[in-house]
Amino acid sequence: MSFSIFSNEEIEEVITTGTLLKESKSKFSPVEIITAEKFDEIGVSTIAEISKYLSASSGSHFQTNTMDGVDQGMSAITLRGLDHASTLLLINSKRQTFTGTPSYNGEGYVDANIIPKIALTKMEVLKEGATSVYGSDAVAGVVNFITVKKFSGYKLDLDSQYSTNYNQNDIGFGFLYGKDFENFDLVFGFERMERTPLRAYEIDQISELSVSGLGNSFKILGDDVIESGLYAGEYSNGQTIPDPNCIENGGILDGRCRFAYGRGFNIVNDESHEKFYTRLSNRNHDISLIFSNVKVNDNPQSPSYPALPFLARDIEPGVGGSPFNVPVRWYGRPLGGRYPWRESPKDISQYHFNYSFLKDFENLSLESSFTHSQHENFHNRPDIVDSRFLSALYGNGGESGDLQWNIFDPSQNSIELVEHIKGAEISNKIGDLTTFDILAQTSYRNINLAFGTQASVENLDISFNEISRAEFDSDGKIIKTADLFFLGGGKNVNESRNKYSLYFELDSSFLPNFDYRFSGRFENSENFSSFDPKLSFKYKFFENFSFRISSGTSFTMPSMGQMFSSDIKLGSVRDIESSVFVRQAQIGNADLKPAESTNTNFGLIYGNNGNRLSFDYWEIDFENRIEGQSAQALLSEDPFGPSITRNELGDLIGVTTTYFNEESTVLSGIDYGLSTVKSFFNGEVELILQGTNLIEFLTPEQSENGITMINRVGKHNFDAHTHSLPKNRINTFINFKKNKSKYSLIARYLDGYINNRTISSKALSLGYKNKVDSSLIFDISLELPISQYLQINNNSGDYDLKTSIGIINLFDEKAPRLYNAPDFSWDSRLHDPRGRMIRVNFQLIFNN
Repeated sequence: MSFSIFSNEEIEEVITTGTLLKESKSKFSPVEIITAEKFDEIGVSTIAEISKYLSASSGSHFQTNTMDGVDQGMSAITLRGLDHASTLLLINSKRQTFTGTPSYNGEGYVDANIIPKIALTKMEVLKEGATSVYGSDAVAGVVNFITVKKFSGYKLDLDSQYSTNYNQNDIGFGFLYGKDFENFDLVFGFERMERTPLRAYEIDQISELSVSGLGNSFKILGDDVIESGLYAGEYSNGQTIPDPNCIENGGILDGRCRFAYGRGFNIVNDESHEKFYTRLSNRNHDISLIFSNVKVNDNPQSPSYPALPFLARDIEPGVGGSPFNVPVRWYGRPLGGRYPWRESPKDISQYHFNYSFLKDFENLSLESSFTHSQHENFHNRPDIVDSRFLSALYGNGGESGDLQWNIFDPSQNSIELVEHIKGAEISNKIGDLTTFDILAQTSYRNINLAFGTQASVENLDISFNEISRAEFDSDGKIIKTADLFFLGGGKNVNESRNKYSLYFELDSSFLPNFDYRFSGRFENSENFSSFDPKLSFKYKFFENFSFRISSGTSFTMPSMGQMFSSDIKLGSVRDIESSVFVRQAQIGNADLKPAESTNTNFGLIYGNNGNRLSFDYWEIDFENRIEGQSAQALLSEDPFGPSITRNELGDLIGVTTTYFNEESTVLSGIDYGLSTVKSFFNGEVELILQGTNLIEFLTPEQSENGITMINRVGKHNFDAHTHSLPKNRINTFINFKKNKSKYSLIARYLDGYINNRTISSKALSLGYKNKVDSSLIFDISLELPISQYLQINNNSGDYDLKTSIGIINLFDEKAPRLYNAPDFSWDSRLHDPRGRMIRVNFQLIFNN
């Protein structure tokens, strides 16, 4: 069975996630298993896209929102709608380092793009807290990737996925080789994927709200008359004057000269993925290495960002080519629509190395392991060099120092001067983790016992080029900005921390049908310590009916990035009267406390003759949940607060955010599942239904009556420190197998939700509303065993050749529209805007 949480109870499946006890067969916890076969059937291009098929997943980073400007080319799988750091991602039950780059919302996480699909055996998803077993971060659950350990022969995989609506495709190639080698099992794998881009302007309406009022306009500060030239005319004090050649220069003429920046961004970036895998193992030794490199090749950004400092500066007559006889104010940007979009490439490399030594004694199994991992993100974000632009504005620009930048007639600016003012924020962010583990297992009578210790060292190294380095005072205010027009850069960081832990786990039976498990872990770091116990019971009432319950505590340490890094990112917010893109400074907080939670799960399971039904009620009661402040929430609470930067005219320039411990967060829900297998037309029909119902996601909110707890379920949550939380997510899988052929139908349902943003009159006229519609997507696939019909003379062993053809989003449903001006008009955490996609796969396996 592919999703073996719904498999027949009589079938014993080895589950490694959620327990240290390898010999334990009692299933105390809700664990969902997605095999490599299921990955092939679903047909995802990247590992994180599987989150679209997990009902317990909400808020995963499975695709890029290119306007975020931070973590393109990276991905994360998130459970329960919590932040990325609350879901622990493991590789063969070993830890992988956090990225050195927090997400756009300030969340530390493990980049799932390291996993090569060609080397994946299965993915196990534990849907409850497991800090007592794994330590920090296993609050919402655990995602454990199990890779191939033993393989004999070779496997070739060719994959193509393309959109029927747009010129976008993913082309993949995978190779796996394995053999017996000097009493070892050797496995080697390679995987490559090329992804072509999809520009926003190719999708109707998706960027129609991404329009800036800062295209190229001027506000005159006195009466004036211009006798001739481009700006000839009479003007009165305070009048707004758009660029006379606004449309010719790539702008939109609507009262002032505006700029439609959104249309030039990508929905899907041009990316190249390469992954290498090798593993050498026998009974006593296990050595593995995974290497991944993701290159974001284009990632187009606006030709230049708006000239925010000039909103309160007077442009005197003659300066910047001014034809006016009185001062004016500039509402524009150096490089507007007449110039090409500039690329912001990224180079992301990471690796995971593990060596484990295993030894069995008479009544004791011992495993010692060393794991080292690293994630490196090199990023180039284009901007304008502020000092060079100012010099050019006053006629001292270019290498010669005598060129003037003309903001009134951009056609007069030479290519030499354009290239001279260009610059970039260049950063390199490295996170690495080294871990030592010793684990012992034994048994006494009917008690299984495991105990061990772990020590780890974590490092964070962030560096910016000189023109993009920024400095902050003790309150987080910017005291030295980068020599860049908009981005503002960040500060260099070189920090490390150590962590130690002791842990144990035991299970046994009170009665033949009553099992229990008890585990605990003490973890200590330089400023934090925690002991987290967990107690689980499972009771079998009747032959086919059982009950399970677990309760324990979990905690999440703040990531190194959340504590020490400081970045300035792009971001859209709605100010008092308009929606704007502004600088958003994100400041580390070294005083963060660990987030602590109490996790409870009650489950009922029925299984009989291939039929299975399960219900699990779960609850997570948080204290001090670590959140990145929402710039929108801060602005909504106090538009003139200490975190808000405005110029002397009141124009919004920037918002300073940090990380904080939210006093209380309570969330609960129900997971349910149904599976059945029946004979049908000399074949077999398998039905699997999985659903998650979010009951509550309570977070505090300041109101006139003090702090109240608000339920965020069923809302977009644009003004809160979280994201969209649909109430229901239901996935249904129907498979028909006959003569080694397989026919599959998948239905994916996602609830609609409320968007409480005030919708502008223009957006209302375009059809936007305060409700994001529900979504029902159907996928179909067909798998055919070509090797049954095509004979190959092969004396060295058996072979299997098969092809599969799938249609993702069969009826070409559009992503539900979301009013999120001035951002894109769809929810990138939940929906895919590409429409119908066709997938074709060929797989050849030779077994020696």
